[in-house]
Amino acid sequence: MYANSHNVRLICFNLQKNIEEMKTNMNIKDIAEFTLLYFWENGISVCPLKLQKILYYIQAWYLVYFNKEMLFDEKPEAWVNGPVYRSIYNQYKNIGIYDQITPEQIDIEGDLKKKKEELDLDNDQLEFLESIFRFYGTMSHDKLVFLTHSEKPWSEKREGLNPFEYSNEEISLETMYNYYKSRLDSKKRKQ
Repeated sequence: MYANSHNVRLICFNLQKNIEEMKTNMNIKDIAEFTLLYFWENGISVCPLKLQKILYYIQAWYLVYFNKEMLFDEKPEAWVNGPVYRSIYNQYKNIGIYDQITPEQIDIEGDLKKKKEELDLDNDQLEFLESIFRFYGTMSHDKLVFLTHSEKPWSEKREGLNPFEYSNEEISLETMYNYYKSRLDSKKRKQ
């Protein structure tokens, strides 16, 4: 009997692990491309620095609204100019961090509609992303850097460092969740 219950627990554990991996295995590069296509289609300019911050806020608020699920599996690092996803930095490092990303500079196949279909986003995810784009997308890259610098997830990992000191310390997803969840809870209490 023990062997059977042990096997059942092992199968359940592996099934749960596979389900969790399915939920978090969206590629950050696909989300970045979707973000760029959305901004271009809506006349919003974006530079690599701004793209990094938008991706950070996507992940932070996704953790809150989707019960600690990650939209993509890369964690941000606490760089000098705020949270940075290394793979996205590497992909766009040939473009100046303050220079606008244009369709001619990068190779994205298709348009926004095609990318939506490719990502297979459900209505809740799509609505969520569009709300992040509308709120944070209208802000300048400087304002987004200022925001991330004033918030606990980034500042906690920069504690003790000089302002321009290099760090690749990962920002805690748990801190991101707790910080933004408390902001949401506080806003709800005030209403």
